[in-house]
Amino acid sequence: MTDGMKPTRRPRRPRSTAPTTPDPVEIAMEIEASGESPTGEASALLRRHSALIDEQIGLARKQFILASNEIFRNRIRSIRDIAIAAMVVALVVAAGAVVWSASRTTGLVIQPFTVPPELVEDGLDGRAVAALFQDELVRLDVTTDSARPPASFRNDWSEGITVEVEAGGLSLTDTYRALVRWLGKETYINGGLSRTTSGLELVIRSSDGTAVTLQGPVDRPSDLMRQAAERFYERTQPYRYAIYLNTKALTLPAGPERQAFDDRSRAILTTLSSSPSETERLWGYNGLQFVSDGSAREAIAILQGGLEIDPEHPLLLFNLASHRDLLGRNEAAFLAAQRAARSLSNHRNRVKISANRQISVPIMVQARLAELQGDWTQALDLRTEGMSEIQDQFWSDNARRRLGTLIALRRASEALDLNSRLNLEEGTDYYRVTFITPFFPRAEAAASLEQWPQAVAALEAFEAEVAPNLPALTSGARSTFVWPRLAYARARTGDLAGAQALIAATPLDCYLCVRERARIAELAGDRAGADRWSAEARRQGPSLPFAFAERGQMLMARGDIAGAIDFYEQAVERGPRWADPQKYWGDALMAQGDEAGAIRKYRAAAERAPRWGALHLAWGRALEAEGRRDQAREKYAEAARMDLSAADRAEVVRRLGAWRQR
Repeated sequence: MTDGMKPTRRPRRPRSTAPTTPDPVEIAMEIEASGESPTGEASALLRRHSALIDEQIGLARKQFILASNEIFRNRIRSIRDIAIAAMVVALVVAAGAVVWSASRTTGLVIQPFTVPPELVEDGLDGRAVAALFQDELVRLDVTTDSARPPASFRNDWSEGITVEVEAGGLSLTDTYRALVRWLGKETYINGGLSRTTSGLELVIRSSDGTAVTLQGPVDRPSDLMRQAAERFYERTQPYRYAIYLNTKALTLPAGPERQAFDDRSRAILTTLSSSPSETERLWGYNGLQFVSDGSAREAIAILQGGLEIDPEHPLLLFNLASHRDLLGRNEAAFLAAQRAARSLSNHRNRVKISANRQISVPIMVQARLAELQGDWTQALDLRTEGMSEIQDQFWSDNARRRLGTLIALRRASEALDLNSRLNLEEGTDYYRVTFITPFFPRAEAAASLEQWPQAVAALEAFEAEVAPNLPALTSGARSTFVWPRLAYARARTGDLAGAQALIAATPLDCYLCVRERARIAELAGDRAGADRWSAEARRQGPSLPFAFAERGQMLMARGDIAGAIDFYEQAVERGPRWADPQKYWGDALMAQGDEAGAIRKYRAAAERAPRWGALHLAWGRALEAEGRRDQAREKYAEAARMDLSAADRAEVVRRLGAWRQR
């Protein structure tokens, strides 16, 4: 070794680095990062760990599939359970509906009668006899037009009268019929027909304990069935049978036969009015008011008995309004009609009357309220609706009142044409239906056109030919409907003495009567009498517009224009849809020289009575006075196409003729 040289060392072999983590995945990643391949135990460990991971992945996949299948099976089970529950609920609901329907079923079921073999050989087996009896009961039922709802009867036949068909084995129909018999409210009839030494004997029994036994000749079994049906109808449906008798009596002329029907009907209803049942008493009073021998005053007294039981019964209130109308007590009728309208607005009250009356009575009530306020357009709409909707005995009364609305709207020729087409005659037979209020379309039409001699002739013909034969209930209407109209018409022809004598015979509590007393006194120059009777009319009808408008006309004729306008305004307040006071108010403004104000009133009147010829004539005058001549000519031309009095038509012709000469 020489000086200056250092000893040399053996180079060392590089050692592999020890793993930094026990996690085999991280060890593998470290080796992978170093670029060396794993050997020995490390390599084996990594391979085994890789296999373990593969196994775990497979197990996880299997568990996922199993879990998904379980979720699917759970959903299927839920859907199945819901479907089963829904089916159970549906079955329960259906069963409940069937039970409810069975419990509510009404009607009359006639079971086949027992008949001896010798009658069967003649073609009268049990089912044929039951069918004959069914025919007679159906005839009685359909010819009875009653306002009483079927549900108010102990025996409700509203779902029909049928002959039971014998079961042919177990079926759903048979099961339902058995359920109806157990739970329902049907009335069952059975009976037997047999021979006796004197002919045939018919025995009929019902499930409510009614029994009828009748005998008759062998060769007339249908007569026996008819008598038995009427007897059975009387015992099980006494109210309807009384109405049937009354309806039948109305088809007969006055005489013993008609009187017999009336007497029997009255006796049945009198018995019902003393029944322990409030329902039977109420309907007994309602029926008795029409078949009593008394006047409308007595009918009201009878009706009060029913109103004590049910003060808000809509039919009784409607009848009360009708009777008060017959007596000429229009204010009281108006108040009763208002109560009836309020009652009908409540469903609980509306169902107290039969289904057909639930249609007709509201129309009649609202129409009458409109008429009593002068709203003739609304009344016409309602009466027109009634012509198509009303299918009961009120149809003819509604149709006749429709004529009145047309006449009040100054459409007299249209009303007379409708009267001819509907053949609404005014003879005695027409007024046999006692609730119909007397009405005289020919006389009213003539009066609206100021054809006073024709009006007198029509009313005198009615008074001579029809009025003496009116039924007791409406006979009093002669003094409240015929006489005041006839008296005023006579006064307008100049027969003041005849008018005063006739009007003096009218009742003092009749609204129309005192109104006509006032107008006749005014025509006679008796201003003090006119003032007194006009004040009395306004006192008797404070809610009604007619006496106020007539008072305005009186003052207008006297030259008191401001006073007239005050009463026209009061009339408009009570009858805002009545055209007449609007037109009269326009006339008063014209007299004051206020053509613009008059035109506004005429326009308002035309909205309420668009075909009033005299109104369009007055409107034309106002337009012409304002210098609006072309518009005035249009109004005159319109008036020429409408109903006019002879004087008004002459004026229209003259004004249009003068226009052509210009």
